[in-house]
Amino acid sequence: MPDFPFDLSKLDLSSVMDMAKNLKDKMREMEESLARVEVETSVGGGMVTVRANAKGDILKVTIDPELVDMKDKAMIENLVASGVNQALSEARKKREEEMQKMTGGMGLPNIPGMFG
Repeated sequence: MPDFPFDLSKLDLSSVMDMAKNLKDKMREMEESLARVEVETSVGGGMVTVRANAKGDILKVTIDPELVDMKDKAMIENLVASGVNQALSEARKKREEEMQKMTGGMGLPNIPGMFG
């Protein structure tokens, strides 16, 4: 049996469960907070605007009617993709900033799936 750095017989499972519940509650609060932080980007001289939140959700895509009138499907697709990518990039930066604020710079790892 491997040697543990502490005596397992003195492990208080109740305290561990309380800490796990508190951590889960804190993570839920952080995720809800990230959903309220929004970014907005524009591409193509403002012809496409994309709004996203720090959770990584796209909230709205606005396409200028002039762009639609051009009937250039490929340009519209490229601008929408570019706008979405730019908005998600900004959202990731905001998420990192907000996570630093919320965790007090504790250096918690970014665990995929936990915050968006």
